[in-house]
Amino acid sequence: MRFLDKKKIPYEHIDYELDHEFVSATDLAAENGTDIATVFKTLACESKNGDIYILVINGADEIDFKKAAKEIGVKSLSMLHLKDLKNTVGYERGATTPLALKKNFPVFIDKKAKDLEFIKVSAGKVGHSLKLKPDDLIKASSGKYADLIQCS
Repeated sequence: MRFLDKKKIPYEHIDYELDHEFVSATDLAAENGTDIATVFKTLACESKNGDIYILVINGADEIDFKKAAKEIGVKSLSMLHLKDLKNTVGYERGATTPLALKKNFPVFIDKKAKDLEFIKVSAGKVGHSLKLKPDDLIKASSGKYADLIQCS
């Protein structure tokens, strides 16, 4: 939140309670009566040569790794191992955010977001989310829109 405040980007902070440690984006939306179309999850991926990329996709969607790699301009992508997440990106599972990352990793937000008035992403701590305009997230994260998900 301090990161967005410094950049003078408007957002709404949302607190939620969990009865358990980790919850998926779809479970979180259901538990809190939120439309899953607005809930986005942040995933850390790595290329074959070890470069890290941050992908932000709708909570109900799955990454199309082949399509995402092509969009990003690398040969292949895979999920960053969970054991490496905190040390590499600076956030734990369920709290990864595309903002205020440990390093300046490239951020890609699925193009589905640009049609929405607002989206919700993790605030960097379990139990906290941020509601903001997709273009503001692009601005704050120096991100780019890309086609990242599997077609249903």
